[in-house]
Amino acid sequence: MEDHSGHNMPDHSGHNMPGMCKTNMIFNWQIEDTCVVFEWWHIKGPFTFIISCVGVALIAAFYEWLRAYSNCIEYKWKEAAFLAAAARDEQEEQHEERTALFYHHQLSRKREGIKSIYYAILVAISFWLMLVFMTYNGYLMMAVVLGAGLGHFFFGNGWLSASRSIQCH
Repeated sequence: MEDHSGHNMPDHSGHNMPGMCKTNMIFNWQIEDTCVVFEWWHIKGPFTFIISCVGVALIAAFYEWLRAYSNCIEYKWKEAAFLAAAARDEQEEQHEERTALFYHHQLSRKREGIKSIYYAILVAISFWLMLVFMTYNGYLMMAVVLGAGLGHFFFGNGWLSASRSIQCH
């Protein structure tokens, strides 16, 4: 080992590093110097912590709204397809059937694209909420759970079941 006793190094023991994010790998109730997923979302005091908890809860509630909305759209699309099939007359000409089938195929591809976009957004939000949960901060964890529960209560309206598997939160 090299001897550094001859070097004049300033003593930093009396200095606190200002505004550093503190990360914990154990359950905690820390308020100040908590960062919510991103370094720029740095909580420096009780007021910003409350605002952050409300924001996290709103994002979790939005996740539930989007989940319910995508289920509602999917149900309406299936219902419309069923009604259209039931209304078709068996005596249609062959040309009209091909045109209707081609239109249905185009519409189905567009709908699948929209459903895929909703799904990707849901996955992104759920992973982000998982990362918030992984701060191991009790307050932020409660904000995720409370937001998801309130979102399910207010936006579920029969479109969501509690037994349905959820992405990450």
